[in-house]
Amino acid sequence: MQLLCLKNADTPRASSVGLWLAACLLSQAQLGFAADLVTNDSAFEVLQKQAQEWAASHPSFQGKQVQVVPVDPRIAVQNCQQNLQFEHPFPNQPAVRVRCAQPVWQLFINLNTGQAPAQVNRTVASAPVLSKVLVSKELLKRGTVISPSMFSYAEMPAAGMENQIISDANLLKNMELVRDLTPNTPLRSYDVKNAVLVKRGQEVQVTAGEGRGFSITMRAEALQDGGLGEQIRLKNVESGRSLYGVITGPNAAKVK
Repeated sequence: MQLLCLKNADTPRASSVGLWLAACLLSQAQLGFAADLVTNDSAFEVLQKQAQEWAASHPSFQGKQVQVVPVDPRIAVQNCQQNLQFEHPFPNQPAVRVRCAQPVWQLFINLNTGQAPAQVNRTVASAPVLSKVLVSKELLKRGTVISPSMFSYAEMPAAGMENQIISDANLLKNMELVRDLTPNTPLRSYDVKNAVLVKRGQEVQVTAGEGRGFSITMRAEALQDGGLGEQIRLKNVESGRSLYGVITGPNAAKVK
């Protein structure tokens, strides 16, 4: 870069320009340093670290060496401004749902518990292994609360999807689709989420005292949406007092 020489008469102006230029360079340096801090850990590395911390205290993974299986490269893992929330909706499978509250997003990941993969004999060509899977009978729209009657069993190759395929129809209870399914499409763990059984503003029947020798039923207003087994905030219709309840069914909850 070349700078023009300034006359003595322009010295005050040159000084101002110099200060302004120095401030700009300092700001750019600070922004570059901040960018380095932000990108120090990738969003996936942060997700993996928090998933391992969560798995260390979860009954399904406690005591096991857990690694997060890299997600499909077509899925972009976003940075989350809050701690991630984890759920394990399918007890017999390694699929775990990850949620971010700000910005709002969710995805499914698979946790590898350190089991050695089966050895493959690459010298002998063999027929693909068929797996028993659930496939949709007809077009199912996103948001549909699904049931076993909407699916049938089929056998098809599932290489690379073994940990994602849902083969137990009992797992479909109180689940809803997060994307459209065309006919004969295998159902995978990331296609579903817990159905919303209680919506904000609805009246909920709340029971209390079960297992303690008495049972009380009250009416409450839901202050949050929630699915089966989730804890939400409620307001007693009569007293106006706030309380927390665990959803047990459509518009039903219990207080521990």
